[in-house]
Amino acid sequence: MTIEHLSYSSIQLYLTCAENWRRKYIQKETSPATPALIVGSVFHATVEQALKDRLPLVDGWKTAWDAKLAQDGDAIDWGMETVEQHYNDGLRLVTAKPVQELVDGLKPLVDETGYWIERKVTLRVPGVPVPIVGYIDLVTEDGVPGDFKTSRAKWSQSDAESEIQSLFYIAAMSQLGKTVPGNRFRHYVVTKTKEPQAQVLEHRHTWKEVAWLYDLIGRVWKGIEAEQFPLNPNGWICGSKYCSFFSTCRGAKWQA
Repeated sequence: MTIEHLSYSSIQLYLTCAENWRRKYIQKETSPATPALIVGSVFHATVEQALKDRLPLVDGWKTAWDAKLAQDGDAIDWGMETVEQHYNDGLRLVTAKPVQELVDGLKPLVDETGYWIERKVTLRVPGVPVPIVGYIDLVTEDGVPGDFKTSRAKWSQSDAESEIQSLFYIAAMSQLGKTVPGNRFRHYVVTKTKEPQAQVLEHRHTWKEVAWLYDLIGRVWKGIEAEQFPLNPNGWICGSKYCSFFSTCRGAKWQA
């Protein structure tokens, strides 16, 4: 078993279902991309173009959508829905006034290394021999990092505060020598409701929370080293809708 690095998303997956993690990262089993992931990915690319080049969101959406389908189109499982449905859902997001006002009001940090948009960062955790890598969606000119989310419903402040992804970004920026003012973080949440809305939820972290994150990552690494990959049949991912391995895992046993 050779693991060259971890990522925040892979750690999150291990905590959600270690067996799913094993099949994805150890067995290298492939799985079709879901429409929700595709829409989220294209939305991120659209916002990135708008922030860097001030390309109108509508134009950016069309360009990013075509590029994504050209790259991954054959690997997407659209289910009972159509490509056009999801294209139009995304178009509805980027043409919504609250979303356009949010993006128009954002000013990314620019330094000698360039724009702090979709910036790769690396975290080193004591006792973990591999780096943990991730990508910060945005650092604004006031030095505060942030992350874009597309969601089916509005977030509460407690939803934002319970996210551990922001801990990872703050810790990684600190290791880079980048001070985050007040250890603040912002979540930019775009809701995929009938009338799309945009939220900006800011919260702060403490260094005790960062120490807790280090401990969490260390425990995950110990589980991987020991090849501990328990099933989690009660997790939200355990079902045919969210887990592409379900039919050959729990689903296969139910049908026996």
